[in-house]
Amino acid sequence: EDTTAEPAPAGTALQGSVGPGFEISLVSGDGTDVTSLSPGSYELEVEDLSDIHNFHLTGPGVDVSTSVGEEGTESFQVELEAGSYTFVCDPHATQMMGSFEVTG
Repeated sequence: EDTTAEPAPAGTALQGSVGPGFEISLVSGDGTDVTSLSPGSYELEVEDLSDIHNFHLTGPGVDVSTSVGEEGTESFQVELEAGSYTFVCDPHATQMMGSFEVTG
């Protein structure tokens, strides 16, 4: 039985979250952690729940972030290419981080 998760298709809404504690996450529309995506265009909605954190996504062709010092929801349109992507809270990057691969 093949239990390998298929990459989420392009166009999927991605939900980023940071705070209020030292938590950062990126999930797809169904609430599962993002580990693998297909190349393409995505809507990234980030919910920033703390004024001491931010959400910063980097990878091939992508460098978007929310502001430290602000709370609220911010949306980004991102074009993901094959490669490795990382999301961090810049002030706490050693303890608040995650990553995923874009394959296909």
